[in-house]
Amino acid sequence: MKPWLLNILACPIDKHHPLEATFFRWETPDAKIAKITAEAGKPAKELEEKYRVLRKQLGDGTISPSSIAAITDLTGNESTEEHLKKTLKILKGKAGKPEELDSLYRYMSILEVAEGLLRCPECGRWYPVGCSVESIPELMPDELRESEKELEWLAKWRSLVPPVVLSDGKPFSL
Repeated sequence: MKPWLLNILACPIDKHHPLEATFFRWETPDAKIAKITAEAGKPAKELEEKYRVLRKQLGDGTISPSSIAAITDLTGNESTEEHLKKTLKILKGKAGKPEELDSLYRYMSILEVAEGLLRCPECGRWYPVGCSVESIPELMPDELRESEKELEWLAKWRSLVPPVVLSDGKPFSL
């Protein structure tokens, strides 16, 4: 899942947006992360069309700064943690400079989350990212969820799962 997707995801039960996102593991290899973060803020000619689209999305509200602000990076990767902080700072401004657009694009559209958790702050439901298929968010209604498999996955990530999910998560908790 690319962080950009958080701009359009909402809870399938109550339609709340934004969802809180906790990232556990990146699918993007560490060497590629290092390259992405090192190049962030250095516009590339081949990405100019991507920057144009991003500028339009910032202008028309497709990009929701609150959805990016709801990310907690617990991957242990200092580069992505710093890049998230930079991204949030850029989103608080107008983000019109090419360097800013490049940095935003690289964080939101190139990095890929392998495993994580989405949580609706409104209804308390949580949804795994990468439980069945790596990097795929699984936003299913309660009756279609596989409790045994998801609880096993939740236990695997127990040390990183927000405490509220462990104790009061819906549709089930540990």
